[in-house]
Amino acid sequence: MFSSKTQLKKRTPENGTDRESYLSLLVDEYINSSSFDAKQQVLANLANFAYDPINYGFIRNVGVLDIFIHVLKNENNGKLLHFATAGICNLCIDPENVDYLVNNGAIERISILLNSNHEETLADVITIFIYLYDSHAKDKIHDIKTVNTIEALIKSENQIISNLASIFLENIKKVSKP
Repeated sequence: MFSSKTQLKKRTPENGTDRESYLSLLVDEYINSSSFDAKQQVLANLANFAYDPINYGFIRNVGVLDIFIHVLKNENNGKLLHFATAGICNLCIDPENVDYLVNNGAIERISILLNSNHEETLADVITIFIYLYDSHAKDKIHDIKTVNTIEALIKSENQIISNLASIFLENIKKVSKP
């Protein structure tokens, strides 16, 4: 469920931590933790916060997008990559977040993940491209390699991946028609 600032205030105890401060604490925990399990849990929590548009400004302010991009560029662990792509998938409907992703080199790394064997990550990545294609960043993803890779995914045995690939390609065909 999406929140409003009034709802957030009602749910925050009088001496409690506000949303932005809490997200900042999670970012600090991710950065400073040496435990893989802790990093995984924090990243999952950050991806969940990305679900609600009321958090987008807080997420940008405290560096959550930077963590997601860092994971994309520097991690090979499937679970961490999944949580990062899930968070980005939740965030990329916002034009400011799209600009941040484009300007910080995330699109190239997301493209590489089209070859992921992790089906949930792959579904997130295709969904990201669907959202990006419907945004002002369309030209950043409409390269032949991306299109060909997604086109091949129509044959996936995973119905979700196959359907998402079909949706992406249908969007391209709609825009390409005169």
